Amino acid sequence: MAVYVSDQVPQTLIGDPGRMRQIITNLMGNSIKFTERGHIYLTVHVVEEVMSCLEVETEFQNTNNTYNTLSGYKVANRRHSWQSFQLFNTDLHSAEMPFAPILPETIRLIISVEDTGVGIPPEAQSRIFMPFMQVGPSIARIHGGTGIGLSISKCLVHLMKGEIGYVSIPNVGSTFSFTAVLTKARSNANANKSPGFKGINALVVDHKPVRAKVTKYHLQRLGVKTELTTDVNQVIPKMNCASLVTRLVLVDKETWMKESHSMPHLLSKLRSKDQSDPPKLFLLENPTNSIKSSSNISREHNLNVIMKPLRASMLQASLRRALGGVDKVHGKNGVVGNSALGSLLHKRQIIVVDDNVVNLKVAAGALKKYGAEVICADSGKKAIALLKPPHSFDACFMDIQMPEMDGFEATKRIRMMERELNERIERGEAPPECAKVRRWRTPILAMTADVIQATYEQCLKCEMDGYVSKPFEGEQLYREVTRFFQSHDHVQ
Repeated sequence: MAVYVSDQVPQTLIGDPGRMRQIITNLMGNSIKFTERGHIYLTVHVVEEVMSCLEVETEFQNTNNTYNTLSGYKVANRRHSWQSFQLFNTDLHSAEMPFAPILPETIRLIISVEDTGVGIPPEAQSRIFMPFMQVGPSIARIHGGTGIGLSISKCLVHLMKGEIGYVSIPNVGSTFSFTAVLTKARSNANANKSPGFKGINALVVDHKPVRAKVTKYHLQRLGVKTELTTDVNQVIPKMNCASLVTRLVLVDKETWMKESHSMPHLLSKLRSKDQSDPPKLFLLENPTNSIKSSSNISREHNLNVIMKPLRASMLQASLRRALGGVDKVHGKNGVVGNSALGSLLHKRQIIVVDDNVVNLKVAAGALKKYGAEVICADSGKKAIALLKPPHSFDACFMDIQMPEMDGFEATKRIRMMERELNERIERGEAPPECAKVRRWRTPILAMTADVIQATYEQCLKCEMDGYVSKPFEGEQLYREVTRFFQSHDHVQ
């Protein structure tokens, strides 16, 4: 999984971050759901870039039967995902283009989510934006349907004066693209770059140009000036020709394995250079590769390992450690830090319910990071069994869209069991575990990528206590759990 934002996209734009986040989350969520091998690749460009140069790194096959894509798998050509957009119809006059920006300070972005998943059968493609569409019987049995995410995304894209489209090939993958009109903001382009990396130069060694470009993007976000090479034999010449000293050399593990016969010699040259401070060496590791082999390589050659997908915070911490700095986790600019959430969630018994294994792991990992003790359930029925009172759970995070029994129905049944127990408590017939309990109620928070008002009202109707968006955001998570965990009556 990787993200690339073109350097033509301004650092700061004015728009609706909630809508943008929800659209991307919905598209990424479907890609994760239907992709079992290969990659998921999010790209952001200025529309004028793709209008002037429509070349895409997807159609060129290498001699070893792999493609010049992020994972080497063939993908659906993303150009076809936007070919029907009115924006690209050169026969229309500007007055006939309802999606064109009105003011000179506006900017049009095109965002694409490319995957190498199961694809959409041709007979189902005309219905893809219908709520809860099943892409096909065999696929539905394994993955389920698309939920309402695509339908919501289409509505939100239109609200942002954009268009949405897709291309999909069965057993190859799908690419969804949408446009959005935003406003340029006056800001310092270097505002988000870490001052700790000013003047640092890096060289990325990766035989796949697409993947190397992604790594360069993440490094440059931190203010690291980055050069690329696809050829291991060009590492030393590039470093010798550089006007500035290269402090960091990052080698993709796949490239390392491909050139394993020449890597020891390269490392020897890098470390024997006549300088007091040789470059720090990193191995870029994909989690699908063997962790054990990476550990052996890093231990044998004294390398720092950085796990993908690359994230700014993780990359920043890894570089600081290697360069001798200290990484501290704290809150900035009003953003909730780990310590605040940790104090609320530490040792809390929380159940997370989601039928998607990836979503379960992500949600559980986020909560465990703050010290919570998490139990996972992959269906509404299992949640009901675990939450039959009395129990030891402090709260429940419940996915809304699940097969067999959705989160709404599961919550209704849990509330029914709690009412029955509360009636017994009132009659003095409570079990011993409830001797000191006046009223039993477990906080249940909906987990959803759908934040429209209708969903919120349905959450309240079935007696949920609130909702958090997927993926979790620190501030929203803090705001919701504070309502329960700062008082002593969340489960009585």
